[in-house]
Amino acid sequence: MFQRLKGAIDSRIAEEQAKAKAAGTPTVGSGTVSRSNSARADPTKRTKQKTKVVGDGARGPDPSEFESAFVIDDDEGTPESTPSATPLITDTKGTTMTGKSSPAPAAVANGEGVNEKSEAVPKPTTPSPATTAAATELPVEVLQKLRKLDKLESRYQELLRSYRIAHARAVSIEPFEKTLKENTPLVSISEPEALVEYLNQLSLRGDMVMDELKRVTSDRDLYKKKFEEAEREATDAQAELEALKSSEGVKPSEEPQPEDQAAKPTDSKAPADVKSPVSSVLKIFSPKQKPTEPEGASEDFFSYDEEIPQLQSELQAKTTEVETLKSEVVVLQKDLDAFKEKNKGLSTTVRLLERQVSESSEKSASNSARQEELKELQGKLDASTKSISELQAKITEKEKEGTDAASSKAAELEKSQATIDQLKKELKDLQTLQDGDKKKIKVLEGIVATLKKNGEDAEVAPAKAEPENAAAPTTTPAAAESAAPAGAKKKNNKKKKKGANAGKDTPAAATEAPQKPTESATPDAPTNDLEAEVEKLKAEVASRDVQIEKLQKQQKNVETMREKIDELEENYLQVGHEHVEAKQKIKELEAEKKVLQQKVDALESSISSQIEHREKAGQAEANLKSMTSDHDELKTKLSTLQSDLGAAEKLASTRYKELTDLRDVLQKAQPELKSLRSENAALKTTKDELAARTGELRKLEARERELRGDVGSFKKQAEEREAEVKALQAQLTSETNGRVRAEDAARVAGRDLRRVEAEKIELSATGEKASRELGAVREEVLKLRTRVRELEAEMGRVGAENREVRGEMELKVSQYSSAQSLVGSMRDQTAEMAMQLKEAKEAAESLEEELGEVQRLLTERTREGETMRRLLSDIDERAEAKVREMRERMEAAVEERDRAEEEAATGGRRRAREADELKGRVREMERELKRALEDREALDREAKEVKRRRDEMEGVSARAAGEVQEVRAAMEELRTALDGSERQAREAEKGKVDLRRLLEEAGARYEKLAKTLKARETRLAELTGAGRRVSGDLGGEGVGGRRRWDRG
Repeated sequence: MFQRLKGAIDSRIAEEQAKAKAAGTPTVGSGTVSRSNSARADPTKRTKQKTKVVGDGARGPDPSEFESAFVIDDDEGTPESTPSATPLITDTKGTTMTGKSSPAPAAVANGEGVNEKSEAVPKPTTPSPATTAAATELPVEVLQKLRKLDKLESRYQELLRSYRIAHARAVSIEPFEKTLKENTPLVSISEPEALVEYLNQLSLRGDMVMDELKRVTSDRDLYKKKFEEAEREATDAQAELEALKSSEGVKPSEEPQPEDQAAKPTDSKAPADVKSPVSSVLKIFSPKQKPTEPEGASEDFFSYDEEIPQLQSELQAKTTEVETLKSEVVVLQKDLDAFKEKNKGLSTTVRLLERQVSESSEKSASNSARQEELKELQGKLDASTKSISELQAKITEKEKEGTDAASSKAAELEKSQATIDQLKKELKDLQTLQDGDKKKIKVLEGIVATLKKNGEDAEVAPAKAEPENAAAPTTTPAAAESAAPAGAKKKNNKKKKKGANAGKDTPAAATEAPQKPTESATPDAPTNDLEAEVEKLKAEVASRDVQIEKLQKQQKNVETMREKIDELEENYLQVGHEHVEAKQKIKELEAEKKVLQQKVDALESSISSQIEHREKAGQAEANLKSMTSDHDELKTKLSTLQSDLGAAEKLASTRYKELTDLRDVLQKAQPELKSLRSENAALKTTKDELAARTGELRKLEARERELRGDVGSFKKQAEEREAEVKALQAQLTSETNGRVRAEDAARVAGRDLRRVEAEKIELSATGEKASRELGAVREEVLKLRTRVRELEAEMGRVGAENREVRGEMELKVSQYSSAQSLVGSMRDQTAEMAMQLKEAKEAAESLEEELGEVQRLLTERTREGETMRRLLSDIDERAEAKVREMRERMEAAVEERDRAEEEAATGGRRRAREADELKGRVREMERELKRALEDREALDREAKEVKRRRDEMEGVSARAAGEVQEVRAAMEELRTALDGSERQAREAEKGKVDLRRLLEEAGARYEKLAKTLKARETRLAELTGAGRRVSGDLGGEGVGGRRRWDRG
């Protein structure tokens, strides 16, 4: 920022100088102004390009990444690199300057009648003073920065391209993070490990689903194969029945034939019967067919009277199995409905948990946003402080430079004024001499004219002398011309000195020049003398003209110097205005700095409070984590701790009495250090004894020792500030208000304690030892109520003592003037205690609410978890039992099918062997066959129904298995959530115990502070006994404070 301001100021100064020089200057000055403008044109444009480049590079949300590339370092621009650019400027300007300055001496030579050869006078090799002045108008820093800007222009495109790439990446990251937040539990892209875990979980879930799908498809294929086999067996049985029907239709036509004749056809037709479908079936089961046996041997193998009841028994078994399957389907449907309802409840609890997690993440995000805002404000504050310090340093430097320039310009003005006065005097003298010389020249010219008429010899001599005399004046202007730019090389004071010296040297040269023609002339002729005198006079006139011209040039130089001085004064005024504006900006920046500092302080306070809250939360979380292992032990130790709590309260009451005794001792103590030290030692011994008895009051004793140590400092501060009586009145009123607030805070703390104990009773009611803990808590509540009543009585007594103390203070007002620091410190302590009490109360309330919710959710989830575990175990057992039963049934069906096939094979063989015996039973068999066919059709229908129901049961079992897997996964998640909630409940209980302990410590600390305050007030009342002159003024306020105290 300093570089930009410096560049802007330099460009502004250069523009103002160019405008002022271009406004109104003589011919010589106009050339310098135009050259300065032309010299400044390019740097201003290049500085503008520089600012534009910086502006382009600063676009976007995060320019701090690329500003370091645009900073112009001072270490690059060494003085060695400056001459590389300056020769070009000096060469171009030198040519222009010499081209414009050459006509002046030529004009002088023409005015004097000099030949045109005088224009070809050799030019000086050194650059003119105007070129050096124009070259020094651009500062070296500007040239260095211009070169650095040229370097930066080559790198600008690369930087811009890299910035655009980075910006595009940042823009593309935002929607990706948004989609991550919406579709995944992740928050930002900076958590690759969490993303990997999430993807691993998804892949594991997919693998589990694929495994389950493979298992289900394999089971389905197995069942399908079994079904196809059963269908194939049914078709085979149907074909067998049809073959039996056809064989029985052929046999009744052959009944009337005799037995010996019928035996032959049967024997002859036996091969034909074997080729029938029945024979094909028989071939399958018995490949080697034996010849028909006689009737006596075949009666032991087959009988329809034994087969029909067997089929009926199988049919009844099938019907019973179907009924049991239907009942199981109904039970499973009910279980599925119950599972769906429980899944809905679990989904609602999971949503609540996700909402809580999202709220906590939003809170953390808001805290992080606040921290980022604080960092940004801190950065802005640091930048503003740096810019202010830089501006102040710059202003001091500019003021020093302005003062130095003003002093130098004043000295130059004085010198130039003195030289101007001197030159004016010399110019007047020379003008008077010139007038006299002109008159003499006129007289001499008349004499010369008369003498020329007298003779030709007199004309030849002057004609020879004239060229020599003409050569002498021409040399003098050339010398003057060469001397003028040589003298102009230096500064203004050196120019004047060398101009004067040149003016003094030229008369000598002019006097020497006419001496030569006088020597060459003849001394005898009077005309030669006159002409010599004329030449002398002309030479003197020419030398004086040259001096006059030099003086005029010096006067012009003086005028240009005056103009430059005016311009410098204007620039100085402008710089002064800029300094004033810069000071105003500094004031504004300081105001902004104050505002930002206030904001930063506010944010720091809020952040500190948040950090404290986080630390407390972290402590609470740590406590909750540690409570996970101690939760069971704490339940068993709760009764013992309650008894210990009663004993601790008794000890606290005894300690409180001892502390009141100590307060009385302190009230009676004298201001001497020896007595205080002795009392301190005694109290330390007593406190050491008390600390040996209980560990909870050690912190309070340490605080008391610190307060006693502060008594000496309070006394010193009281001795130093004895004259501030009026300020004590406001402090006393604020103290009374603070005490009232503290009493209110104590009442609120008591009420909070009662509420905490009530919530503790409610929470303890959920445990296994609810009744016993409830009784103990009630006893504790009664004890706390008695304790609160004692505290209220103590506060009333404290109020009475305070009123007595105020009565004493009305008589001894002057003594309280020394207690301002004490009262301020105590007020701060009471305010801190009130803030701590409020924070502890709020933290306790929030933690108690969270604890109640967590315990409620914990109980609900434990119950749900137990029911879900029980139901899952029941479902697993039922599913396993059903699978075993189905397998057993399938195996029994297969065995029955095999047995039926074997029996059908044996029956076919029996029917082939006993064909002769069955002729008389054909009609009965037809009727029985019809009944059997009807039964078989019924059995087929039932088999189809069983098959359909089996498919349905398989689908139901597959769905139930999938739901069981889902329920198991949900149960695993619920188990993890349950463990987390139990852990949180333990941590919350531990945090609650810690908060209760902190609250009790705060109450005890407050009581001790009240006691110490009373003791110090009584001690201050006893310190000095002067200053009754303000007792009347403080009487009214004391009465008002007493009334307010009575109201509180």
